[in-house]
Amino acid sequence: MLNKIFRQEGFLWKSLNLLTDILFLSVIWFLLSLTLVCIGPATTALYDAVIHGIRRREPDVYPRFFRTFRRDFRTAFFSGLLWGALILVCVLTVRYLLALGETSRGAFAAGIAYYVALIIPMGSACWVFPLLSRFTFDFRSLNLTALRMVPAFLPGTLILVLMTVEVLQFCLNALYPFAFMPAVTMLLWSLFIEKAFDKFTPQDPPQEF
Repeated sequence: MLNKIFRQEGFLWKSLNLLTDILFLSVIWFLLSLTLVCIGPATTALYDAVIHGIRRREPDVYPRFFRTFRRDFRTAFFSGLLWGALILVCVLTVRYLLALGETSRGAFAAGIAYYVALIIPMGSACWVFPLLSRFTFDFRSLNLTALRMVPAFLPGTLILVLMTVEVLQFCLNALYPFAFMPAVTMLLWSLFIEKAFDKFTPQDPPQEF
């Protein structure tokens, strides 16, 4: 009985390997993302590693992470910069308009409209790095495709955005969740993203709708 539990193909061994990969990948992502400029490339690499190494249990998960990180660094960096800047501008605009809304109904209404419109840059940011990890894009086509994915898969996009915001708040409130939540979040993302990707192949990426 114990031999079946502790053998390398057994449930306990596989569970320990899974937990270890989740922890190590999350920590690697966190350390790379501390520089801020690496958040985009690290997220691209993390999603790719989680899909192949954790969901599909393919070998060499860590070499794969760093290969993807290096391969897509330039495109992921500028894409992260683009959507991060847009999200920041929208958030600051919302806060400013809502503050003005205490004395102006028009400003308050505009603030609510901008708040709802945040789904566009935040949703695009949720799609752009998984897209880059799976398909071959240049910078322009990647970000236009991510933008198109928002209305094309709107219910899933809303879930991705809400999930990401909640996870981020959870991690920032305690910090220790950064030790496991990045990889767990990619697993949760994949429940919605992979269903969309199943409609396409690497030779036929989702550029047209």
